[in-house]
Amino acid sequence: MAIHLRENQYQGINAHLHSTLQQRGDWSIFHGMHITHLSEALQAILPPDSGYIVVPEKSLQIIRDDFFSGQAQMVRTIPDVGIYKASGGSNLISATPQVATPGATVAVIDTFTEIETVNAIVIYKTQAEDEDIFGKPITRIELLSPANKPPGSHYPQYISKRHDTLLSGLNLVEIDYLHERRAVLAILADYPQGEPKAYPYVILVSHPYPSLDEGTTDIYGFRVDDPIPTIAIPLAGNETIALDLGKVYNHTFISNFLYGLRLVDYEKIPEGFDTYDEVDQEHIKARMENVKNATIKP
Repeated sequence: MAIHLRENQYQGINAHLHSTLQQRGDWSIFHGMHITHLSEALQAILPPDSGYIVVPEKSLQIIRDDFFSGQAQMVRTIPDVGIYKASGGSNLISATPQVATPGATVAVIDTFTEIETVNAIVIYKTQAEDEDIFGKPITRIELLSPANKPPGSHYPQYISKRHDTLLSGLNLVEIDYLHERRAVLAILADYPQGEPKAYPYVILVSHPYPSLDEGTTDIYGFRVDDPIPTIAIPLAGNETIALDLGKVYNHTFISNFLYGLRLVDYEKIPEGFDTYDEVDQEHIKARMENVKNATIKP
């Protein structure tokens, strides 16, 4: 008999749910909800008079094929999160010269190969003298998607954005709850390849203050059924604020009835069970047994 429970029965990441989401390609549903809940949690713990505001933002990244060169190019129709560029003047096109005949004409839609909406969170610091309504971007928070992790199709673009963010002096928090693909940084052990000291879940907190050379990146690695760590979110200067990621995660889990009451069945081994290492497989089996024993009525 199936065992469905609305509340998350794991101490941390629900291995059953995350296996299903990755195996079936349904990560975007969880991603959108969790970004919203992270935004709400951050704004709730930031003092109202601190000048900090939390903004969930989207940038549409389009991979475009150049018809003549055959090379793929990325077009950002909305500026990257927290980085703005204003251009003055106007582009004038004279009608006098003879317009050349194009070598080829194709449908616009045929020049697009991929479209992906990337969700992120930006914390801004507002001051009275700021002209921009949002103020100054301080910290960017990314919840990683499969396409942004190697060998995902958007991994090169993600790494480029990552570099731009840190070079601009913004703090960067990267939340990685996806165990089936290796971590975004090559310095981290490869979990899918079974490398020693690798973790299925990783959180990176990069604080390029007072400079990129002097800044640090805190690495939080944890396993199946480990509690999700409470982390210090860097703000301006040396300011930080503590965010209980486990509390936010459980709120996302319980907010969608589909997870606990449909997708997660503690009676069955999760999809993609062999993508976990032996240690985490034992943790999953132990959690299933604990849930089964707790739900059996004497």
